[in-house]
Amino acid sequence: MAGFPSKSKATDLEDKWPPGAAKSITGQFLGFFMDAYDLMLVTAMLPILEKVFAPPTMSSLAAYLTVLSAYAVTLLMRPVGSAIFGNYADKIGRRNTLMITITGFSVMSALNGAIPTYQAIGIWALIIFVIFRMIQGIFIGGEYAAGHPFAMEFAKKSRRGLVSGIVQSGFTWGVALSGFIVTGFYAYFGPQGMYEVGWRWAFVSGLIPLAIALIIRYLMPESPLFIEIKEENKIEKVPFFSIFKKPTVYTFLQVFVLMVGLFFSSWSMFDATTGILHGAGLSAGEAAFWYAIAGVFAAISAIVWGFVSDYIGRRMAFLIGAGVTLVVAFPTYYFLYISALYKNYLWLPFAVLLEGWFTQWVWGLVPVYLSERFATQRRASGVGFGYSSGLFVSGWMPFFMDFLVGPFRPIEGNNIWFMAGFFLFLAAILYGAAAYIGPETKGISLREVR
Repeated sequence: MAGFPSKSKATDLEDKWPPGAAKSITGQFLGFFMDAYDLMLVTAMLPILEKVFAPPTMSSLAAYLTVLSAYAVTLLMRPVGSAIFGNYADKIGRRNTLMITITGFSVMSALNGAIPTYQAIGIWALIIFVIFRMIQGIFIGGEYAAGHPFAMEFAKKSRRGLVSGIVQSGFTWGVALSGFIVTGFYAYFGPQGMYEVGWRWAFVSGLIPLAIALIIRYLMPESPLFIEIKEENKIEKVPFFSIFKKPTVYTFLQVFVLMVGLFFSSWSMFDATTGILHGAGLSAGEAAFWYAIAGVFAAISAIVWGFVSDYIGRRMAFLIGAGVTLVVAFPTYYFLYISALYKNYLWLPFAVLLEGWFTQWVWGLVPVYLSERFATQRRASGVGFGYSSGLFVSGWMPFFMDFLVGPFRPIEGNNIWFMAGFFLFLAAILYGAAAYIGPETKGISLREVR
C-alpha cells in the first residue's frame, strides 16, 4: 500500500529540530488559528445571523438551519481550494502559498460584515452571503493544504505528534476566540444592537491579527524537504493528479473515509452547540460563551492526544478514540442539553468539556498522520485534498440535519441534541474503520514515504 517508507537509513536529519522550526510551526499555528476564527464566527453567531439573513416568517429552528445550510458552501468549496493551493504548494513552495491563503480568507471574512440584511434587500442578502462564503472556502482549503505539511516537515521525528496536536489546536483555539468575541460584542451592543451592527464588527475583527501573521510568515524559511526535492529536480508537473495514480490512490481512499468520519465528529460540535444551548433556553450571548469554553477544552484535547500518539502510535490513538466515542456520543450531548435546559452552571462546564474533548481529541493526529502518508513531491496535494475530501460527504451535514429534524423529533423535540449525538456516533464508526485498515506511521521518515 502507498504510504509505507523504504528501508533507507538517510533519516538522521529528522531526529533533530531544523533551523527555523519554532518560527515555522508558530506561523502555521497562527494561520490555522485565524482560519478557524474567521470560519467559526458564523457558527458562534448563528442565533444572531438567523435574524439577519433568514426570512422573519421562519421558525427559529428553520431559520437556524437555513443559515447553517447557506454557510455549508464554505465547507464544500474547501476541497477546491485544497486542490488549487495544494498543487501550487508542491510546485512553488509552502511558504509563498501560505502568504496568499491567509490574506484571502481574512479579507473575505471582513467583507461579510458589509453584506446588507434580509430586511434591506430580501433573499439577495442570503445569496451574497453564500457567494462570499464560497470564495472564502477556497482560501481556507488552501491554508491547511500548504500549512500542515509545512509544519510537519519542520518537526523533529519523535515529536511530530505533539507538533501536530499544537498546530491542529490552533483551529479550536480560534473557535474559542470566536465564541469569546461574540460574547463580548453581545455584552457591549446588547441583543438589539448585535442584530443591527454588532455582527458586522465581529466579522471585521478578523483583520486585526492578519498583519502579525503575515509578518511571521514572511520571515519563515521554506520547508527543508521542499528545498531538497526542488534541488534534486523531483518536482512533479501536476502534483495533484499524482495522488490518483496507483498505488497512492489507495492511500487517498483510506484517508477519504477517515476524514469523512472526522468531519462528522468536529461538525457535530461546530454545527450544533449554539443551537442546542440557545434552543434549551440560554441567550445567544451565553450560548456563544459556552461554545467558546468547549473550544478551549477541544484545543487542549488535540494537544494531549497528539502527544500521546508519539508513544502509542497514530493507529492505536485513533482506535482508542473511536471506541470511547462510540460509548459516550449520545450521553455527552444529552448531558449538554439538560445542563442548559435546567441552567445548571455546575454541570455546564463539565458538559462542554466532554463535548469539546470527545469531538476533537483525535483531530490532534490529523496533520501528522496525513503528512506521514504522502511523499514530499505530492504531500501538500495529498494532505490538502485528502483532508478536504471528507467534506464531499460531511460538508452536507447541515442539509442532512434539516432532513433528520422530522424523524428525530419524537426523541429530541425541537432541540437537536440527539442529532448531534447521532453524527458523533457515526463519525467514530467511520474513522475507526479507516484507521483499522490503515498502517501505523509513527517513526517513519518523511523523506522516504513513497
